[in-house]
Amino acid sequence: MASRRIGIVVPSLNTIVEDDLRRFLPADIGYHIARLRLRKTAGKVTREALVEAAGEAIEQCTLLADADLDAIAFNCTGASITGGPEGARKLADDITLATSAPATTTALAVVAALRAVGATKIVHICPFAPEFAQDEATFLRDSGFEVVGSRGLGFTDAKVAAQMSPEEIIEIIAATDIRDADAIFLACANVRATEAVAALEARFGKPVIASNQAVIWALVQMVGGGAVLDAGALFDHSLSIAPTLDVDAA
Repeated sequence: MASRRIGIVVPSLNTIVEDDLRRFLPADIGYHIARLRLRKTAGKVTREALVEAAGEAIEQCTLLADADLDAIAFNCTGASITGGPEGARKLADDITLATSAPATTTALAVVAALRAVGATKIVHICPFAPEFAQDEATFLRDSGFEVVGSRGLGFTDAKVAAQMSPEEIIEIIAATDIRDADAIFLACANVRATEAVAALEARFGKPVIASNQAVIWALVQMVGGGAVLDAGALFDHSLSIAPTLDVDAA
């Protein structure tokens, strides 16, 4: 039986998180997954749906926390940025207050990860329409980073985005101007970006942060650390900012 347990709440259509956890999580850390509905309008996810999902995350995390978790995360990039940096912090704090477990979100984990690798100038890739890429780029700027490039790939269906291979993701970066960046951020919890991180870093010589990679890194740090292989230079660094409020103080 695993000596430590983490929990992650993801959108119901996510097909990637479990694979990444099986591939990269240390063997002595068990995991539990819960899902919430990411509703669509005319077949597409809207900004309003992302805001609604963020609002529902606390209840789903509360249910998941009944599994006696050592840490918990709400893992949806687009939903976790909807309140800006202050809203992302408040969401994690509210999850902790509701669950008594240390909590983080994709947004907080990504910011912590970028800071950990010393990033200041970011190239950002979002799988979805340009307006969602713009929202994420704005969040990064508001979090203190210079976004020197931002690209939306135009997918309208997250299930289709999940079908991109790591090799395809690498070629997307190869076709992107990253010369002015000191780090690359691959957004979305439902793409195979974490599998591509090590190869991207070896090829381009820059740290790469992916949504699932950042969440796994933050959760591993929050429950005491552990060796994670082939997931990038991020795992050479410690979590240097608190992912949530102090549980005892709460």
